Amino acid sequence: MDRGWIVSLLLICAWEFTYGQSVSIRATDPDYSHKTIRVTAARNPFITVPEYTSRVVCGEGGEFEYELDLDRPGVVQLETGIYQAYLYLEPGYHYDIQLPPYREKTQEELISPFFQPVVVSIFVLSRYSITGQHAMEGPGDINEAMARFDSVFTAANQEVIRNRKLQKNSDPDALITGMEAMFSSDTSSFFAYHRKYKYGLLKLNEGKTGLEGISREFLGPVVQEWHPGFMELFRAMFRDFLFYYERTPEGKGLGTLINRGQPLDSVRQIILRHPAVWNDTLADMILLQELSFVFYRGDYHKEAIIMLLDSISGDPAAPRIGLYASQVKRKLSSLLAGHPPPDFTLPDLEGNLYSLADLTGKYLYLFFGTPNHYGCMMEYPFLQSFQEKHAAYLRVVTVMVSDNREELKSFMERNKYTWKVLKYIDPATLLDDYMVKSYPTAYLLAPDGTLLLSPAVLPSHGFEQQFFRILRSRGEI
Repeated sequence: MDRGWIVSLLLICAWEFTYGQSVSIRATDPDYSHKTIRVTAARNPFITVPEYTSRVVCGEGGEFEYELDLDRPGVVQLETGIYQAYLYLEPGYHYDIQLPPYREKTQEELISPFFQPVVVSIFVLSRYSITGQHAMEGPGDINEAMARFDSVFTAANQEVIRNRKLQKNSDPDALITGMEAMFSSDTSSFFAYHRKYKYGLLKLNEGKTGLEGISREFLGPVVQEWHPGFMELFRAMFRDFLFYYERTPEGKGLGTLINRGQPLDSVRQIILRHPAVWNDTLADMILLQELSFVFYRGDYHKEAIIMLLDSISGDPAAPRIGLYASQVKRKLSSLLAGHPPPDFTLPDLEGNLYSLADLTGKYLYLFFGTPNHYGCMMEYPFLQSFQEKHAAYLRVVTVMVSDNREELKSFMERNKYTWKVLKYIDPATLLDDYMVKSYPTAYLLAPDGTLLLSPAVLPSHGFEQQFFRILRSRGEI
């Protein structure tokens, strides 16, 4: 199908050169007075590893200013309250932006490991080059164009999904042609690719085009994992790929190879048999996505997954894939027994900061909970018992998710609980790093700071008995 936007995609060569210039962002909104905005850019598309992250406290009048160095166009994320707002930036420009109406997280949203932020695009009021030239009002900025396109696309996509559920025919090609007629005058490569990947989602949701056709026309011909639109389409296309593919004649034996720690090339070659997988880099990306997802599900041996990730990091199809693989391996192995878990720094109820290094020397029972969760409250008397009976060799520490330190202090004093409390202060990845998907969740660390039980048995489910078995097996009692 001959579409005008295919031509614009050839501009990628002119877009990929290194800029190495600064970018500044500014906004003023009285509702953001003294509010914190976290600015991040993703470094790894498979796990939450930011390339950089900064916390900016707005001024008395809600003034927000931030400057960063950028070596090529890209997307940054502004997180505040319930919002996760995205802003496309080009090096060498200053952006005056309009922040979304401020709304703080409720207590329920704050403590919930399942909270999903409201994803919004940011409106650019004006943009001009840092040298003072090339001024542009908001409606001419790519962020405005993308927001308008996404609004139109969402309606079209919902129509396609609705028709599929009702077993009615859709005409995604006509929808694509109509959208291109509205937006093809914008020739920026980033926006052109953004539209292309969205059109791939449209065809995927229609359900009549095979993965091979979508992969070659919309995902390819180059891997651009740094583009959010590419990763959105990639994830949708290859979600649960290993589960379904190893049940086909072409993928037969794939799971066995992974579980037996067979050479990466053997695993890679089976994945490359799939007609939608057109190069080694894409095959490695599928492995990174799927192995990250199934690691805690038990589909494959964890040690075998770590070995395969190590092979990808040592012999990647592309250098950046090796970096991603080593980061994924580091994160997944951080919760394996025998490895040190992710570090953190949190305040206690007096405001003193503690990291994991400050808590070593004894066995550490690390408990994630809240002061008002019923399941947690059933465990707290057991924790106090451990604190009183086993303090010589076991340290009890709870990471308490609450937005009010004084209420936490009152809770502890009222119940005469004396273990160490660290207050959760919404660090970017703490709950994710520790895979806290429900409360309570616990871990047991050895005196040297490595994990012994990951996760640990809860107090009411027999932790004390299991702990004594561990001490006996290690010759300590």
